[in-house]
Amino acid sequence: RLTQRRMDDSDSDGPNEQAFSVDVNNLDDIDLSVPPTSGIEYLRRVRQEAMGCPKVVVADLDTSAFLPRQTVLVSEPGGLLPVPESYKAPIPWQSFQVAEFATLRQKLIRFRALVKQNKIDVPAPKLPHASDSRSWCKLCFGQLKVKTDDSLASQPSEATCEPNILDICESQGSPPLLQIVTHMNQHQVTSVLEYHVNWLEATGFSSRQGQWFYALLASLQKPLTPEICSWIRRLARLCSNIRASLEHSSDPRLNELNLIICLVSRYFDQRDLADV
Repeated sequence: RLTQRRMDDSDSDGPNEQAFSVDVNNLDDIDLSVPPTSGIEYLRRVRQEAMGCPKVVVADLDTSAFLPRQTVLVSEPGGLLPVPESYKAPIPWQSFQVAEFATLRQKLIRFRALVKQNKIDVPAPKLPHASDSRSWCKLCFGQLKVKTDDSLASQPSEATCEPNILDICESQGSPPLLQIVTHMNQHQVTSVLEYHVNWLEATGFSSRQGQWFYALLASLQKPLTPEICSWIRRLARLCSNIRASLEHSSDPRLNELNLIICLVSRYFDQRDLADV
């Protein structure tokens, strides 16, 4: 039976308000073999069927047929390597760094827009193609030393800086100058970030590379693709591994490593990698 609700100023007309009153008494007496003769009878049948449905329905599948075709499952480790509390960045410090980083990103976006509109004259350097990892290595480092066993001396790689790759290119490579970063497109940013993560694993951490990581992270466009998200998580874990290997908390690399971990975990929302 339909019931008429008295409307007044105190009534809510929201989506959770019940529009009809359906009599749920004696639902077992309904003969489902006979078609409903009215709208109210149809609603009573719906209520009867709904009361017989479980709240959670789980499909009972026979998964044995899929076992021969099952691929290898690799579970990604969570969290960072444990370190002494003195190695971790304080929460207020992390909050300050995230705020500064967010402000820098906005300034960089506005600066790029002004350059694109020719309101600021920033000469475009000759940058390597995104797929040319060798030339990017020369640009960033000039001469790169690869880690070897303790029994072997570190040998310089062939990644020496060639002239004319960049006008300001020096024998030791170039820092991430605004002139360079401004003219890097997003494909170059993501590709060079991937190169640097691989170089970090191969050569260890340096302040120069920390500068490049900061500049590249500041240039990443959000939302991140799953692939880039995976790369920055790998970056944070590598930094965590290096941090855990430091002999004392006064190591000058500690704050730089903590900064990268902080930005990946807190600004880019990889919270399971955050220091707490």
